[in-house]
Amino acid sequence: MTLLDRDRRYAAINDAAVEFYALSREQVIGRRAGTGMPDEDPSILDASWDELLRTGELYDERVVRGSGPPMRVSFAAHETSVDREWHALVVVLSAHIEPEGEELIGSISPAVTGAVQAENDRAARGAGSPAKRLTRREREIVQRVALGRSTPQIAVDLSVSPATVRSHVRNAMVKTGAHTRAQLVALVLGDGLASE
Repeated sequence: MTLLDRDRRYAAINDAAVEFYALSREQVIGRRAGTGMPDEDPSILDASWDELLRTGELYDERVVRGSGPPMRVSFAAHETSVDREWHALVVVLSAHIEPEGEELIGSISPAVTGAVQAENDRAARGAGSPAKRLTRREREIVQRVALGRSTPQIAVDLSVSPATVRSHVRNAMVKTGAHTRAQLVALVLGDGLASE
């Protein structure tokens, strides 16, 4: 997860992004996103950024290079406000080593697919964002997921069992229709609900 300012500069990054870039947080913060990326067409990045500024959201996929092999990354970006200033919250939805490598981000079990679809159908008939139906505890856990905390770490933070954390994450994914933890974070933070 990364947070970019209006000038497309990194304002914040989580531990996963630090590891991906193999740079210290200090080396990334303030740097313009997309600069120094090999084989990247700057006009494509500029067009994507303009779409995000115009619509407030962006879903895209591209091949990126970090500290390891090239990866095909699917991501979501949503506008949000941090300290009353506009920012873009960018969350990786899926990542595969190129070409056609193994999925690197776990996704929700296929057994839950029917429940997710049913919840999405109910949400489409109802008013408001499905993320607004999350409990305070579910939002609290999603916020910790966004910070890069693991299930065992969240369990220790909140003095609950890892099974309870997984249950809250699973319930939040069903309520929002998210297919991955990263998508859940994007949806909830995009609605500005994690800090409520």
